[in-house]
Amino acid sequence: MSRRSTLQRLDPIGSWGGLHAVSRLVYTTPGPDGTSVTATGLVCLPDGPAPAEGWRVVAWTHGTSGLSEHCGLTGSPDLEAGTGEVIGRLNAAGYAVVAPDYLGLGPGTIGPHPYLHTDTESTATIDAVCAARMGIGELSQHWAVAGQSQGGHAALAAGHRAATYAPDLIFHGTAALAPASNIEHVFAMARPQMPSIPGFPVGSLLAVLTGMTATPTKVDVRSYLTPVGQRISNEMTGVCSGARPQLVAGVSTGSVVAKPLGDSDFRRSLAEYMAVPTGGYGAPVLIVHGWKDSRVPLPLTLRLLRQFRRAGTRFEFHAVNAGHDDVRDGAGLMYLLAFLHRILPAQG
Repeated sequence: MSRRSTLQRLDPIGSWGGLHAVSRLVYTTPGPDGTSVTATGLVCLPDGPAPAEGWRVVAWTHGTSGLSEHCGLTGSPDLEAGTGEVIGRLNAAGYAVVAPDYLGLGPGTIGPHPYLHTDTESTATIDAVCAARMGIGELSQHWAVAGQSQGGHAALAAGHRAATYAPDLIFHGTAALAPASNIEHVFAMARPQMPSIPGFPVGSLLAVLTGMTATPTKVDVRSYLTPVGQRISNEMTGVCSGARPQLVAGVSTGSVVAKPLGDSDFRRSLAEYMAVPTGGYGAPVLIVHGWKDSRVPLPLTLRLLRQFRRAGTRFEFHAVNAGHDDVRDGAGLMYLLAFLHRILPAQG
């Protein structure tokens, strides 16, 4: 995979998400096939002068927002509202924040977004930090990554790869709130004529399969979709996540898949596409999950923790009284800030 990231543009955008020292970042990073593509993100700085060694950096990886170029941080009002608050809290704690849009979610970028693609989530995040430092001399080489939901998945992917992909930076740790993990095992249950199961994530399944069509795989992903599945997949490429429930309303899993997703070839490709790394983390890991979460149920994260233990990965875990979207409010943000204060004090 080719590297290194290059900075293309860094433009102040004025007020965003209730914040004011915000710039839009445009940079290059490897695409799914390893060739260089354009990606976007934001850089948000704390108020006041930078410390002598520069602002220490937290990369904040955002949650699910959709698959089109209008669904990123500068295109989605819902994402802006939901992300501005946590970035503001990180700024207030003394951290500069680099917030990537992964691939395919920013204006002018090539889609569809490869949703939950471990490789490009990791490289887009790390390269965003590298590119931001090219444009802002006050950013330190010390950094950590944190995120929620899809962003928790991306944070774990980036944290696993940080030290080897960007050895010129000093990586301090990973925090993942309600991370999407082990969902590939749920998806592998899907088969033709499968009856409707309350709570089965048909929309997320189709978003992942749509993302897989944008990546090199060893299987023909579209051949696993029925005409109904292909139609919804095509429609998903042009909308953000708020429209997803309407697209799949009344649609059963068995009506969108043409072949069992549990066959060995597809299951292997699915794992290669989206599995969370379980070993090889060289810095501390924090996991926070709400025990009332119905979107990424807690047992999936408990399975991840068992996988961590088997792989020798050390981690800190907190279960909180929250669901999926409110995990930050349910003490998640408190645990995140305390973790960052320990592993990456804002002023070293």
